[in-house]
Amino acid sequence: MGTSELRVQLQYPTQVNDFILTEVENGSLVLRPVGRDVGSRVYLELEDLKRARVVLNFLFPKEYYDAIEQMELRNASRALPALRRHSSPLLDYLALSSLPGNLQPAVISYIDVLSATGEWKDAVDVAMRIPIPDSSPQALRRIGKLAFELQENGEAAELDRLQNYITSYETLPREQLEVLMDLGDQWRESGEYLKAYKLYRIIQSNEGPDQIQARLWVAYCSFYLGHKIVPRVFLDTLPDMETSDPGYSLWELIQARIRIENGDFTNAMRMVAEGKMYSSAADPWYPELLHTLAILYGELGLTEASVSAHREVSTLFPNSKWAAESLSILDNNQI
Repeated sequence: MGTSELRVQLQYPTQVNDFILTEVENGSLVLRPVGRDVGSRVYLELEDLKRARVVLNFLFPKEYYDAIEQMELRNASRALPALRRHSSPLLDYLALSSLPGNLQPAVISYIDVLSATGEWKDAVDVAMRIPIPDSSPQALRRIGKLAFELQENGEAAELDRLQNYITSYETLPREQLEVLMDLGDQWRESGEYLKAYKLYRIIQSNEGPDQIQARLWVAYCSFYLGHKIVPRVFLDTLPDMETSDPGYSLWELIQARIRIENGDFTNAMRMVAEGKMYSSAADPWYPELLHTLAILYGELGLTEASVSAHREVSTLFPNSKWAAESLSILDNNQI
């Protein structure tokens, strides 16, 4: 089947034109006048439209907007038929995602209704049609949200399929890398180190403000994945870190964790103490830093200091996994 002909509006800075969009061919929009098709076609290059700051809007009938209203009223099952009917043809035009307009918001709404009705395979199929390098940050965030929804609903196969698609891109614009960083952080915080690791690997290979931080998280996640060499390799490829660098205390924590694994508690203590000195309670790794300090006090026979540090973790960060581990150690007299 060919692409559907859809009515669109091209909004130039100084004028607005309505057309029927018939297809995308060799990087050009193929358009015809509204009304009876008499065979005439206009070819407009996508790159020319981007330079001209043209906004592309697809024109939907009232039925579509009624379905959107049903979604807002949480009647997803009633909204699905109309949204499927009017959104499915848009998927053939996702090559136009780099143009501003309502294409990606409409596709996001389609993912919303598929997710709300448990149509997980279809939702992933739609998400995987979105070209991530040309997507808006909003669209990539929705794809990331879908991944978490799949996790929550036990859809392991569909989650793997979606994650493989997300991580299939090696080079991405900065805005998309920032979204991936947020997604990586969420997976890491939930203990899904492999998923986080794969996202951080993409970020650390692209120049940008998060590159060093992502490299640290790659080392961190690889340590918790049981890798013996990878954490050291990524730490060794970092530029020399100063105490004023944002990730300095995380660097010390990872180094300490590696040494604890090797039974080198004295050097691990030195690194954790150094990391704590140059960290703050706002750092996401700070609870683990305190917990690690408490563990090391115990390993070095400083029982009172260990108890105090474990209590500090549970008091300052009661909802963290590290507080739970510290409380378990205290409750079971494991120091």
